[in-house]
Amino acid sequence: MLLTWKRALIACCVLGILGTVVLVSGVVPVKASSGHWQITRWFLNFASDRSVSFHSRGTQPPKVSGLMDARLGAEIYESNCRFCHGMPGQEQPPVAKGMTPTPPRLDRSLLEKEPRELHYIIRHGIKFAGMPAWPVPTRGDEIWPVVAYLRQALKEDRQTFGAERSESDLAALAKLPVLQACVDCHGVDGVSRAGKQVPHLTGQVEGYLRLSLLAFRSSERNSGVMMPVCYALTDQEMDALSKHYHETVSTDAAAKVDAEITDHAAIERGRKLAMNGDRGRKIPSCQKCHGPDAENRRGEYPSLAGQSKWYLQRQLELFQKRVRGGAQTARLMHPIADKLSEQDRSDLATFYASLQTPDERPEK
Repeated sequence: MLLTWKRALIACCVLGILGTVVLVSGVVPVKASSGHWQITRWFLNFASDRSVSFHSRGTQPPKVSGLMDARLGAEIYESNCRFCHGMPGQEQPPVAKGMTPTPPRLDRSLLEKEPRELHYIIRHGIKFAGMPAWPVPTRGDEIWPVVAYLRQALKEDRQTFGAERSESDLAALAKLPVLQACVDCHGVDGVSRAGKQVPHLTGQVEGYLRLSLLAFRSSERNSGVMMPVCYALTDQEMDALSKHYHETVSTDAAAKVDAEITDHAAIERGRKLAMNGDRGRKIPSCQKCHGPDAENRRGEYPSLAGQSKWYLQRQLELFQKRVRGGAQTARLMHPIADKLSEQDRSDLATFYASLQTPDERPEK
């Protein structure tokens, strides 16, 4: 028995030495052009699938309507994902074919994966596969629209979900080409048509818009959707976009109505807290910075009137969790958000969502 153990130990040492020699010599090719052996490919795919299935347990799609919006997901996918995975019904891009492992094509085989699994992959990426993690892993809510797009696009064999451009939209794009970076989500007129996660920009405070774009570009404000877009914008382009959306007056009032705002008691509670604050809990009033009246708003703070309830409530939650950053003024919201209960956040969001957007309010 002793002799057997000695032989085993010697064999292990020899194999270790040989392995070290092979590793140090560099004879093992790492070139992507050679691909993987079939057994290696099977092992990696199997291990990856099992890991994703295990670690994605407990992840559930949101129950709030409008957060699984394929329109927003389509724009995110086209801007970030199509270069490797292609579009429905199209050949995979040449660059992707040269990658090892080759990124999976956007075909119906992906429908075999559960929504939670797709969400996990997009959020965390895959090691040794060239699949990056979402730029802001804490913003898992931004990923569900992409999951919705993948499933809906594959079932319906569709590539686009956006509306046709009107003549006025085309004229605006010709006059200000950089708008192309924004219109698919925010529209030319600043009215969101891509779900509750996308804010209305029509009539928004110009100074706030510019500070927000700068914060996204510097990563002081976290968003896996907005950060890549703003990274490519110059200061002059940010100025032009901020000015455009501030001065744009939308006539599409129906698109800005949050149909879920029917709780009049919540509206009243939110109104009182927004207008008067709560001295006992040291909560200042919201209207001194955010309106709703234009004369009570400061230039660097956003108007909140007419945004979706979900969007407003989510921003307060992100402030409380210290996930929501922004310009210097955004940090003022952190201690305020700490003092707001879940009911307070819901009531405030309900109140502001029930108001008209800035461009619709009659002038005094």
